[in-house]
Amino acid sequence: MGKRKGNRNRSGRYYLSKKKMGNRRWEELNQDCLVEVLRKLDIESLLTNIPLVCKSWYKASLDPKCWKCLNFHELASSPYLRPPYDSPFFDDFNILNGNNDLANAFIKFVVDRSQRCATTLVIAGFFTQQSLEYVSHECPELKCLNIPMEFMFGDEGQHLSKFIGSWGNLELLSIEICYYLDQILTPISTHCHKFQALCCREIQIRDEDAMAIVKLEQKIKYLRLSSCRLSRENVVMILKGCRHLELLIMRYCSGFNVDDEILKLASHIKTFDYQGTYA
Repeated sequence: MGKRKGNRNRSGRYYLSKKKMGNRRWEELNQDCLVEVLRKLDIESLLTNIPLVCKSWYKASLDPKCWKCLNFHELASSPYLRPPYDSPFFDDFNILNGNNDLANAFIKFVVDRSQRCATTLVIAGFFTQQSLEYVSHECPELKCLNIPMEFMFGDEGQHLSKFIGSWGNLELLSIEICYYLDQILTPISTHCHKFQALCCREIQIRDEDAMAIVKLEQKIKYLRLSSCRLSRENVVMILKGCRHLELLIMRYCSGFNVDDEILKLASHIKTFDYQGTYA
């Protein structure tokens, strides 16, 4: 691979030197075009890099369209997450030091930038019950919710079911390692009438969880179970109950073998992928 041109800043990201930028006046770039570029950046870049370029870039970074995707998971300094793990952002702000007030204030600050227009939220382990309540009120347009494992390991994950019903426009939920999936899905079946996709990873699908999935029957079109464990009976229950499924992925799941009955029940599903399943 060719060597990438440019220099690195403290966070390891590349930027062009003034010499390579030549005589171009970046501050005069059309604002609408600039916003389209900036909206692809992460929270850290929008807060610590872009505002320092020039006034027009700082102004563009305040546009709510730049904050429609709020991925707090990228910020978390954890060996479970993708690099860089030594983000200077956390050296400066240190919001993972157990200071809930600081974490809540930071989350509120970022969410307010979206001006209630955020459509995607990826939660991080430093979220508290207070911050969950805040985003449930201030992100009414939320469509995609991603809940990673480090949040579910904490005590705060148990409070999620209290707030998830507030997102009436929710369409997709992605969740890892959850011991009370049924409690989270129950308010979705009642309040989230646009819901259509559920992604679960490394979850023990109990009888009550399978029944909660079936209660989504009129809504759910896409179901992905990755490295989950569930019984054959629960697989049959889901296939019989979720008649509107268009995609079912059960990769590397355990607890059952795909036999002729299961294949027949899944015959109406456009995409049925059960690679790596085993009893």
